[in-house]
Amino acid sequence: MIDRYVFRLVIIPSLAGFGLLLLLVTAFNAGELLRDPAVSQFPASYLIEMLLMRDIIASEVLLPTAIYVGLLVTMIHWHRDREAWAFYAAGVTPGRLARPIIIISCTLALIIALLSLVVRPWAYAQTYALDNAALHLSTDVMLPHQFYSWSDQLVISAAEIDHDTGEMRRVFAQDRGPAGVRIIRAARGRILAPDTDRRQRIELSHGTSYWVEHSREGDRGTRFERLVYVSPPLQENDPQSKRRARPTRALFGATQPKEVAELQWRLSMPWLALFVTLLGGELTRALPGSNVYARYLLGIGMYAVVFNVAAIGRTWVENGQVAPMPGMYWVPALTAAAYLVLRRLPRLSLARPT
Repeated sequence: MIDRYVFRLVIIPSLAGFGLLLLLVTAFNAGELLRDPAVSQFPASYLIEMLLMRDIIASEVLLPTAIYVGLLVTMIHWHRDREAWAFYAAGVTPGRLARPIIIISCTLALIIALLSLVVRPWAYAQTYALDNAALHLSTDVMLPHQFYSWSDQLVISAAEIDHDTGEMRRVFAQDRGPAGVRIIRAARGRILAPDTDRRQRIELSHGTSYWVEHSREGDRGTRFERLVYVSPPLQENDPQSKRRARPTRALFGATQPKEVAELQWRLSMPWLALFVTLLGGELTRALPGSNVYARYLLGIGMYAVVFNVAAIGRTWVENGQVAPMPGMYWVPALTAAAYLVLRRLPRLSLARPT
């Protein structure tokens, strides 16, 4: 009964806070994507998938943050309002009430391990694949009567698009060059995927090309059966070459400092989430009716210090300033030591022998 009560007390506001943080991050990312003209012209499904991948990546940090803040706020008020102390007066020890906090911390560590080791690399790989899709135009993402930039000079639109076959009908294109503008109307067209040379091709058939020079002296029209445009080689991102998108098993045995730092970050995050949450649980035992702002500041400051130190440790490993061993493993070790020390300071943690 005690465990269920504490679970509801902590988990419900924590998940609500996580949802709010995720909503704010989603709104920020949506605004950033829509400001990019090359991305804003793609259909809503592309934007939704890109936002979902970014939310998954951010969840690695947002989830432990929401759980920690929810734990800190609810448990401090629970102690200050004398509810927890009523349990203590009835013979329930602080160690017994800490058991659901330990369960929450261990569960959070397992979720963060799954996010860090498996889900986040997959989300990065999907993000890079979506970025590559945005580099070249495809009829899969095109809509009728919409203008799309295929290159720096060429703009294309189609009155009808068959997404099953990839065929465009009643195609209009404009090719702007330094000497003039070419206006093209074609009965049919097709956009081909990049070949082995990473060049994309547009094939237009049964149309008319109108060349209009800026000097207005050399205008002419030409009929064609087949017209092909070829793009320069595309510089695509290879997900396997990006360390954040590489599977965790592929990073074991890595010798490059940035790859080593990425692996150590993934392995350290679950332990950081575990011990930081346990530290927060020790700080929540406020005295009845006391001023709780000092504990809030201490708890938030401690959280900020731990994750900023982790980021600094990661940077040191990336730059080769620290050897791969201990690398950044000293950060979760130091956090665990801080938790053990805090348990031995009853004046601060208000813990009593169990």
